Amino acid sequence: MHVQLKIRLACPVDAAADALRDPAVMVAVTKPLVRYRSLAPEGFPDRWTEEAHPVTAHILGLLPLGDTHVDLDWHDRDGAWIQRDTGKGTAGQFSRMRIDHRMAVSPLGPDETLLRDRLVFHAGPIGIALWPGLWFVWQWRALRMRALAPGWRAPEAHPRHAG
Repeated sequence: MHVQLKIRLACPVDAAADALRDPAVMVAVTKPLVRYRSLAPEGFPDRWTEEAHPVTAHILGLLPLGDTHVDLDWHDRDGAWIQRDTGKGTAGQFSRMRIDHRMAVSPLGPDETLLRDRLVFHAGPIGIALWPGLWFVWQWRALRMRALAPGWRAPEAHPRHAG
């Protein structure tokens, strides 16, 4: 099963690409529906790297979803910058799911970006029960990304080549 978005963001493509590398953006676009917290002693990194990072999540800050790893890689394809998360659930509901989450940004103009955000998930028989909630969270993500994008700024170093 899957949920997906295809939205326009009011920011340059490099600003959107950099925002996808920022753990604070992941937290901001899902709260208060889903609250993420780092499980690493030092907390979230300043920017995601290709090193897996342990996180926990709660629905509305109350109901535990479980623990997982944000495990990202990046690549360019046909002019789009793609971020892929194949993190594995380690506890709770996340441990019952396999995911493939891809976000792609491509320029629509100097100050506008097309974001495609697709989560493919496999959760066995409970997948059908999870889909409405995931769909709702994805709609919330779209609203939050549209609201936050005008404040995103392109970094000094190109985000596609940042460490």
